[in-house]
This record gives sequence, structure tokens and C-alpha cells, in this order.
Amino acid sequence: MTATNYERIKILYEAKALVAMAVKAGWMAYPKGTTMAEDGSPIVAMDYEEDHDVISREHSDNNCRKAYQLQSSGMTNDQVAKACGVARGSVAYIISRGHELYLKQQRANDSAIVLDDDRK
Repeated sequence: MTATNYERIKILYEAKALVAMAVKAGWMAYPKGTTMAEDGSPIVAMDYEEDHDVISREHSDNNCRKAYQLQSSGMTNDQVAKACGVARGSVAYIISRGHELYLKQQRANDSAIVLDDDRK
């Protein structure tokens, strides 16, 4: 066994205790709905539908447009993330999606111009 494999195994072995220490210190939390077993280990009950609902609300077209408008008005990404209620890590994607929607709307408006022309 190489030293690298030994280090990986050692880290995986210690992971449970490290996570428990971080939870106890308040640095992180177990997901909602987690119960504890008799030996103190967590039993995680993931609610994937709830997680999907949060993500779909964050990435809604209206939220993306709002984020793009706020960023265009001079707000920083941190301020936009706070105003839109999204994670700082996903605000760049949400702003770029808002920009795409803005450009799409502009193209649709430009192509809807009807030229008066006397051809019959």
C-alpha cells in the first residue's frame, strides 16, 4: 500500500469524528430530519423534493432577471446574493442566466417590429 492510499484510508476513518466535532462546534449542521442512533451516530433522512424546490425557486426566471438588474445597477455579487436570497456560490450563474433572458427578450422585441410598407 502506498503512502497516499494510507492517508486516504486514514482520513476516511477519521471523517465521522471530524464531522461530529464540526457539528458540536457549530461550524456545520446535519440536514433537516436527521435523528441520532443509540450509539450517537446520525441517521440522515434526506428530503430531495424539498432541496429541489429550493433550487428551482433560486433559479426561477424572475429571480434571475432580478439578479441581473441589480448587478447592472452597480451592486456587488455579495449584495445581489443577499437581496435575492441565494447562495454566494450560485449568484454568478443566476446573473448570467438573467442576462441571457434579457437578451432573449430584446431579440424578441426587435423582431416584433412591424415595418409599414405599402406592398399589397
